[in-house]
Amino acid sequence: MDTGASADARPGRPHPVAAAGVFLVAALLLSIGLTRDWRLLHEDNGAFFTTLALSHLRLGLAGTRAHDIFVLAATGQQQPYGHHPPGVALLLAAAFRVAGSDAPAVARGVAIAFHLGSLVLLMKLLSLVATPNAATAGGLAFAILPMSAYFGRMVGYEPFGLFSVFVQLLGWTLYRRTGGGRWLLLLGSGVVLGGLLDWAPLFFTASLGTVEAVDLLAGRRSQRAALAVLALAGIGVGAFDLAHFAWAGRGAVRELSDVFAKASPLTPRAFTWLDLAQNQLDVFRRYFTHTGLVATALLAGALVARRGRLLAAFGVADPLLSRLLASSGGAGAAYILAAPAWAKVHPYWQFYLLPFAATAVGLAVETLLRRAARSRRALALLGCAGLEVLATSAYTLHLRHTRVGVYAVEQTRVFRSLYLRPKSAPGP
Repeated sequence: MDTGASADARPGRPHPVAAAGVFLVAALLLSIGLTRDWRLLHEDNGAFFTTLALSHLRLGLAGTRAHDIFVLAATGQQQPYGHHPPGVALLLAAAFRVAGSDAPAVARGVAIAFHLGSLVLLMKLLSLVATPNAATAGGLAFAILPMSAYFGRMVGYEPFGLFSVFVQLLGWTLYRRTGGGRWLLLLGSGVVLGGLLDWAPLFFTASLGTVEAVDLLAGRRSQRAALAVLALAGIGVGAFDLAHFAWAGRGAVRELSDVFAKASPLTPRAFTWLDLAQNQLDVFRRYFTHTGLVATALLAGALVARRGRLLAAFGVADPLLSRLLASSGGAGAAYILAAPAWAKVHPYWQFYLLPFAATAVGLAVETLLRRAARSRRALALLGCAGLEVLATSAYTLHLRHTRVGVYAVEQTRVFRSLYLRPKSAPGP
């Protein structure tokens, strides 16, 4: 069957100048308002993690046992926080120590560095399974889409966790493509790093493991070593997290079980699944743009329905690419469905859909570019899509960077009045 692909539609690296340009665009967008205080939507996360990092700096690791601890400034009383692994606050504490400052710019700088690392890994990953044009377009989408350009600078679990996700995806892809123990090491390192930072990366570990297990049971080509690494590293880091919680958290394991119970999709909700779907679609079109929504929906639908003609139109002929898309998209969707109440109020709950969405946009752009030479309609569609991405992204980013988040400002004030206060904090 003629898929419309040219002889040059082969995987390859983007041109170095194009890659550097994409990186520069991402760095500039992520650095907007780098030095200002925490005052925008969800920037109370920055104040939150700064407070936890200060506990490590002022009590020392012997005092906190490398666990997230709130310290009441008035009494010195310690209050464990047992919802997540402690990696992010520890990274911030190290950055504050090295920089000699606990200012928001330092905290944001660490998140931005990790997110730029994710961009580099994404373009490397796409160069293995897609054309140079698709890799460049996917990287540019990753740089521009508001979900990435705004929340990629947020001091929260997401920018750090997504980096570990890309380490997993890249290690798995390289191992499936070429074999070699070093790629298994990279895969396992991504799993362990993710498990030390947040729970969400382990959804990708489970998703990749599911792909391997399905291939194995179906008698298709499967790498048993990869399945073993995913299982052992995932179970191992999960067990380590729980053991550390029990030792250092002073009852945090019980608190963690309460959190999981509240996050369960089986817990009674004040909204229906239809409400959630409408909410998530609205968030997606705002933060991934309408073009991103259409490209993501078409590609996801083609994968689920196994529509060969539509997948071919996207250039998804390589089984490795289809498995990569299925695992990354499935993990991002599963994370949302695992905690629907939180997904409904936190737009960045869709952050882990970035690998799938950026790839979908990149593949769609490559398809339109390939057809534009002989179709004015394809050229016009490509132009309209580009303008829509720029317009929606510019509008959303302007809104997010100019509208003060009242809740974020109030929460920042509460953190600084009750707990350890940053030296860089303005005012009394």
